[in-house]
Amino acid sequence: MFMNKLIPPPSKSLRVTVPVSEEVHEVFKRLARAGNMSTGKSMGEWLKDTVEAAELMATTMERARAAPKIVTAELHAMMLGMTEQTKELADRFSKMGVAARSASGSAAAPSVPIPPSSNTGGKLPRVNTNNRLKGVK
Repeated sequence: MFMNKLIPPPSKSLRVTVPVSEEVHEVFKRLARAGNMSTGKSMGEWLKDTVEAAELMATTMERARAAPKIVTAELHAMMLGMTEQTKELADRFSKMGVAARSASGSAAAPSVPIPPSSNTGGKLPRVNTNNRLKGVK
């Protein structure tokens, strides 16, 4: 008996033919190589992981066929709510940035170089005890 209600019991896998563009096929081939699996399995895993979104979309589209104006109004209201939440979040981050800059005393360049945000293998210049870059007078 399957005890965990959050994870459904495994179901029988079906083999289907799905037409995809060359670009889509290449992406899933790369994903398959990275995950050490077949291309078909990588596609199947991706679809399994996104089935809830597909279920929501199918339900929404079915409802839209029956009552397009109601569903359109609901989607519009949902988008407005998401826009408001995004603006609130952006405002909060903006205020946090201003507070962090004012707490540090100034927004002037630091005396010690800051490493790049991505690790590209580049090296930072060495700093001597006077906090000057070597070779710079």
